[in-house]
Amino acid sequence: LMRRRVAVGLSAGAAALALLVALGVVWPGLDAQQTPPRDASVWVLQSDGLRYGRVNTAIDELDTVRSVSNPSRLIDNGAGAYLFTDSDTKVARIDEASPVDLDPARLETAPSAPAGTVETSAAGDFVAYRTDAGAVSAGRLSSGQVTPLDPTGTRSSEGADGPAYTSDAIAVDATGKLFSYSAAAGTVVRMDIDTGEVLGTDSVAADVSSPALTAAGDDWVLVDTASGDYWTVRRAGVSAGTAGVVALSRADADGDAVYLADESG
Repeated sequence: LMRRRVAVGLSAGAAALALLVALGVVWPGLDAQQTPPRDASVWVLQSDGLRYGRVNTAIDELDTVRSVSNPSRLIDNGAGAYLFTDSDTKVARIDEASPVDLDPARLETAPSAPAGTVETSAAGDFVAYRTDAGAVSAGRLSSGQVTPLDPTGTRSSEGADGPAYTSDAIAVDATGKLFSYSAAAGTVVRMDIDTGEVLGTDSVAADVSSPALTAAGDDWVLVDTASGDYWTVRRAGVSAGTAGVVALSRADADGDAVYLADESG
């Protein structure tokens, strides 16, 4: 599958968008997650076959295959592997020593996303959820727990009238940094998930019908996935020259660019 990818440079001197073409080759139907070179195995998800498995990368062979009910994504961060199921409403840690079939009965006891979750972002050991009311909760996958966050500065629970801050898009990087865009506040907030501390707040005046957020380092990129227009702290409403619905690269704490993929082929 070949897709046009647009690189959005984030350095202060970046003046143009580079158009790249990439060809990805993986096992058919498998969504592989990268693991550190010291580990000779990687967990993969076959979403159409409702199975997950472990690939021995030293010999390029599947050595374990198990079934899973309604999988949506798999995160392998080197310290552990996690399966999200049922549209990201459940997350179960894979028992790497003795993996089992993850049927609905086993998933009943798995940690659940907050009620009303409409967006999930995960990287490394960190996960964040955004609800249809605009509330944000985040935590560590290894703990199995998430805490409501208030991007105005303090951890809090929702009040009777809902959260004072409403988020419209979130992104998380592997260092535990949360990015949250609020159309009502006209801001993008950067937070530390572990401490709940607000690391920075940037103003953004964006007219976005379908917002999505990603980042490279401390630099965020807000994208209208319907039009391909994007906003950064230095640019406003720039067209990426894409066609149709746009997909974003994930937040990368060590990156200096983000990538947009369109459906034009």
